[in-house]
Amino acid sequence: MNSIHTRKNSLRKQLKQLRNEISEPSRLQKNLAIQQTLLSQMDILAAKSVFCFISYGTEVHTHDLIRQLLARGKQLAVPKIIDSNYMTAIPFRNWDELKPGQLGILTPPANSAMTGTFDVVITPGLAFSESGSRLGFGRGYYDKWFQNNEVGTKIALAYELQIVDDLPVDEYDISVDYIITEERLIKVPKLTST
Repeated sequence: MNSIHTRKNSLRKQLKQLRNEISEPSRLQKNLAIQQTLLSQMDILAAKSVFCFISYGTEVHTHDLIRQLLARGKQLAVPKIIDSNYMTAIPFRNWDELKPGQLGILTPPANSAMTGTFDVVITPGLAFSESGSRLGFGRGYYDKWFQNNEVGTKIALAYELQIVDDLPVDEYDISVDYIITEERLIKVPKLTST
């Protein structure tokens, strides 16, 4: 267990550094390519309800993406951390009401969660494997949220440099269904029970 924890922390540090080193012009191009690929996916086109992270720092930029989703009439929710303990999905109404939350990430002021099934959840992360494993920021907010909420499709947005061959995972780590980078769409094979 400690070796997995140590490997995860080492990868987090390494991937944050690599992500921070992407030049701004390159980042803009990569973000546009990722957004275009995402918005062309049937899961997004057909979705009525979408839960999407609001990008922070050097994460794949989602502000323009959120505007596009709203323009397409999607019912949109964004994350909010409550009392540093758990994450909830808050309906997104407009940018003007957002304020930096506990982690400095823009969040709505309301605390009442959007209920029901989300057709699509767009999730961040620091590293991903082609098998759909996700390495988050170490607090487990998304893994806990996924365990307690019904979701149609989980889509991760990442830069190609965030895709790694081997990712240490725990039993509580939740995988994603797709990973979209500036170079490709990775569809994670579904496990079928026999």
